Formats: sequence, C-alpha cells, structure tokens
Amino acid sequence: MIAQPLVWVIDDDDISKFVLKRNLQEIGIKKTIEFPDSVEPLEVLSKHRHSEEVIPDIIFLDLNMPVLNGFQFLDELNFFQEELAKKIHIFMLTSSLNNKDMLHAKTYSMISEYFVKPLKYDYLVRAIGKVAEHLKEV
Repeated sequence: MIAQPLVWVIDDDDISKFVLKRNLQEIGIKKTIEFPDSVEPLEVLSKHRHSEEVIPDIIFLDLNMPVLNGFQFLDELNFFQEELAKKIHIFMLTSSLNNKDMLHAKTYSMISEYFVKPLKYDYLVRAIGKVAEHLKEV
C-alpha cells in the first residue's frame, strides 16, 4: 500500500471491532483507533477539524449504537464537514438487513459504501484499495 491511512473504527460491538482490526492489520493498516460510541470521535473531529494529522482518512461507522447512532453522527458531522482539513471516507457497517436503513444511507453523500456485518475480507480489501488510490492522487 502506498500511503498509510489513519483508520477509526466506531462501533460498540467488541467482537466486530476485534475482527475488523485484525483484518485491517492483515492488509497492512497499522494506524487504527477504536471508539465504543460516536460521541467522542465527533468531539475530536469538531475540535481538530483543521488538523490533517488528527482527522482520519477512513471511518468504519456502525449504524446501531447507543447515545448517537450512525445516522445521528453523520447529521452532526454535516454541520462542519466542509471545514475538515481533508476528506474522510466513511464506510457504514450494520448488522441490520432493513432496506429502509440502506435507502436512508444512500441519502448521505459522506458515506462511501454501506456494508452488512460481518464485513467480508475481500470487500474490506476493495474498500481500502479505493482509499489508497485516492491518497495517491492527493
């Protein structure tokens, strides 16, 4: 991989986070930060919106979480997204097979892709590959 992206995993499910982080390590991603809910990462993004070093290149965002769910996180992020120092590639993850969730996700331009958990390894490789191509262009 050309560039080493900073990846955030925002998910309240410890098993999902463990599997995702292990798969990310297998494909060479070394910089991963995990969060058990979306409140703290939203605060970090808001406070450091002009810092390229702090802002992740990729966020794996769980849809169903306590406090703020994935859609609520995106709604809050939308207030200052244009001020972010760089583009964030957001991959929404969910264990829900509800078509309404998928259709709702399509209304957010911030979402790069929508995946049903467990995220298949080949889908992960493809998603990271797209981001790596973007990072080469920047």
